[in-house]
Amino acid sequence: MKKASAKRIPKEVLDLIREQLARTGFHESVGTGRWSFIHGLQRAVKEFVKNTTSLDPQLSLSYPQGPSEDLLRRAFNLKSPPGATQSLRNLLALFATQNQHDWNSLINDKFSDKYKSLLDVDGDDAEPEATTRGIPSDKVDSFAAKIANVLLEKLSKKELDLIKEQINDEQARTGDDMIDGLYVPSLNDPSKPEFPPRPFYEPRFPASNTFRIEVPGFTNVWLKDESTNPTGTHKARMAWEVLIKAKRYNIKEVSIISSGSAAAAIQHFFNLFKVSTKLKVLMDNKISATIKESLRQMGCEVYETDLRARSLTGKEIKDLTHNKEGIDITYREILDRFNDNYYDWLSYEVLNENPAYCFVPFGTGDLYVNILIIAEREFNNSIYKHDLRFLGDIKKIGQCNFMGATTRDVNSRLDKLFSYYLPSLDDYQFYINSLIQNGRIGNLSGILDVDENFVEEAMEIAKKQSVRCEPSGIAGLALLLQMRDEVPKDEKILIINTGSTVYPGKISG
Repeated sequence: MKKASAKRIPKEVLDLIREQLARTGFHESVGTGRWSFIHGLQRAVKEFVKNTTSLDPQLSLSYPQGPSEDLLRRAFNLKSPPGATQSLRNLLALFATQNQHDWNSLINDKFSDKYKSLLDVDGDDAEPEATTRGIPSDKVDSFAAKIANVLLEKLSKKELDLIKEQINDEQARTGDDMIDGLYVPSLNDPSKPEFPPRPFYEPRFPASNTFRIEVPGFTNVWLKDESTNPTGTHKARMAWEVLIKAKRYNIKEVSIISSGSAAAAIQHFFNLFKVSTKLKVLMDNKISATIKESLRQMGCEVYETDLRARSLTGKEIKDLTHNKEGIDITYREILDRFNDNYYDWLSYEVLNENPAYCFVPFGTGDLYVNILIIAEREFNNSIYKHDLRFLGDIKKIGQCNFMGATTRDVNSRLDKLFSYYLPSLDDYQFYINSLIQNGRIGNLSGILDVDENFVEEAMEIAKKQSVRCEPSGIAGLALLLQMRDEVPKDEKILIINTGSTVYPGKISG
């Protein structure tokens, strides 16, 4: 970790910030104490981020809800350790000057003689070492933005421009949306569900069924069955979001690393809605030739490489798939900047079940992490107002153990869960620990390797109850069987079956 470089904000700059706060009117709703303006400032800066369309996208990504009161208190030396990061200093300077001057520009323009030593140099933007039970509190609050920011500096101008356009659109959109013949009923109204999409399907919330299953030794096990989705897996939900973005922003080419499920789902929706976007799929050269041919029949451009060789960047993925005019979405950060959009509706369907244990297949980690981000968001929303889709009990969610089922065995039957490289895994582990220590999820939560000995038993149990799945999709049940001596027999247990991919000739719709 880089050395923290938080810097104090001098009184003269604070005065400029308070003058601008007074102009916004947010200062009027707070008390009369010396530092009572902090709450109003947090609200004012949040509105500034929301309404300033020309704001640096890196700041919009880092502070989508504005800086927390905790960060502001540290910025003004009210909490230890004191100081503000470079990004927060830039945001506050832009707020104070109505988007005219960032931190360096403000210091140079007004205080160069007195505060020249406070100017930033490249590489200064490390996070202050404030902790909550040993966890940096600002990283807990902004995990999704942190993950999104990791690749920002490596994105092309086209990709950055797309992110800016998304930010502007998302801030402007309030209700139903029609995109070149594609109807998106709502952002979060459960009475107007968007998936599976019309006119080819009938949208509903929840979009897939949850029902009780018999598991020897347990009395209260339920299955969330994503196999009924178009193309047979939960990836159809992600594909729907990709379709929306491809049509909205007229994206010409999209690259993705896939073992089959994600690519099949995306191309299925591209075909249904007659999208001209080319899907360029990079696959490991050891993946079944049958799967590759099925994807080609659907219309995918399939490319092969040895994924074991090294971890690939987005630019390298685009180069390997001959993508010159589009984007790479392998790591989500471009189309789903905060790791909360691909599976947000599914995450609410899961949380509304109020399980004591929730077992989730963990491949890239997209679904598992999405559920945790939505759970944390609802803890924060409970102070103000829950999302309309949330019907659960936030206290029960705070005690629920979220178990990610994965494998590190290249020869495992759980082939869709194996990855040679997972760049964000350390961040995911850190995030899980932070949520546990802050009481957001149960203290047994974690990502565990599944012993191969339990996979066949899980498949047999599913088969007897007519659950359509593959080993990777039912990995959560295999992990439950592996933990049968550790999990209470009568607690409510939720297994997420992510399904089994249906390839061309078998997909309805």
